[in-house]
Amino acid sequence: MTRDSCLSCGPDTVHVTFREGAGRSPEELSQLLAEFQRSYDLPTAAVIRDRGLQGFAAAAVDKAAGLRLDWTRPGEEGQNPGYFCAQIQGTWFEQADGETAADLLQLIQAYGPLRITRLDIQQTIRTDDYLTPWWIKQFESGQFRILGRKHYEPRGRKDFAGGYPLGATLYHGSRTSERFARQYDKHLQKQEGPPRRRDEIEIKGESCRNLWDELQAELIQAEQRGVPRGASLYAFSKRSIRAFLPVRDTSRWANRELPRNWAQMAEEPLTWANLFEDDALTIKPRERTVTSLLKSYRYASTNFGAAITVTALSRAIDHEEDGVDSEAALGHAMHDLMRDFVADANEDRVKEFAAEFPIKKASRITEEYLRWRDFARDSRRRSDEGLDGPILRD
Repeated sequence: MTRDSCLSCGPDTVHVTFREGAGRSPEELSQLLAEFQRSYDLPTAAVIRDRGLQGFAAAAVDKAAGLRLDWTRPGEEGQNPGYFCAQIQGTWFEQADGETAADLLQLIQAYGPLRITRLDIQQTIRTDDYLTPWWIKQFESGQFRILGRKHYEPRGRKDFAGGYPLGATLYHGSRTSERFARQYDKHLQKQEGPPRRRDEIEIKGESCRNLWDELQAELIQAEQRGVPRGASLYAFSKRSIRAFLPVRDTSRWANRELPRNWAQMAEEPLTWANLFEDDALTIKPRERTVTSLLKSYRYASTNFGAAITVTALSRAIDHEEDGVDSEAALGHAMHDLMRDFVADANEDRVKEFAAEFPIKKASRITEEYLRWRDFARDSRRRSDEGLDGPILRD
């Protein structure tokens, strides 16, 4: 049995959003990244213009470099006008050493103000004995659990012997959550090289912003201490994976119900603990923030809830007197109220509240609002003109 060794560890994906301003534009950032690639003799190719993702109007992609830029210029048709988003993909990090990666990460930070929306960190493990199918078996048999993750999901095509000849992926948690992780066999994905397993964490939201801030502080402290930033980035990445992928050995309770305090009792399995030298990063607890949207919603509920309730009940009673059963009458009344709110909503405020969500969800909310608004206004117009006719009943 060979001892597992770590072939690489560090950031694997970074998504960062900027707002256009003095000295900040998609063109300038594109030129800056191109100059960075030339200065460090990193691969690059002809930039391909494309349609933007997540509602952005346009994009520029350098596939060889592993870089992508999406934007909507101020006044341009598309979502998120005045914003642009850079994606530094796994291809880029595979081609850069630790010091080069640290340089780019600090360059991105200096180019701000910015908003980090996603940060992936990976470790690639050379192993013959502990590839992904082995890990799947440990979770399926109840030998291993992940702290704070209710679910795991193995994916891949099994053969008649129960193996995964084409490779398998093991997901931990929900893809839409702030903290998500995956494990898969890199050599099968690449179809080359020795057997090796990739462990990745995908961090978004507030957890991502906190992790990014800690990473930047770590790089600054490394410079002050005279420690190579590449080595510091490697150690920080290791500690992050150990923190956000907290594997625990629950074999002592296999085929039994876990005790309430199992998370405090269970330890890391040696196959996992042996991959690390430093303690896990201390994760800052997620704070429940009171957003402008939440404040406005609470204010409206407190100050206008009574009027809305009485209006709804009054309309429901009117429908009942027209012969509609009570449950359907209340449904129609609530529908009418929602129609009025959507039809009369302030569009600027809708977009302002939507902006509190991640870009992809904000774009979806804005698109759906415009569709709902048009439908609500048309519905109210038809109702006012008596075009909808009476409510039909069985």
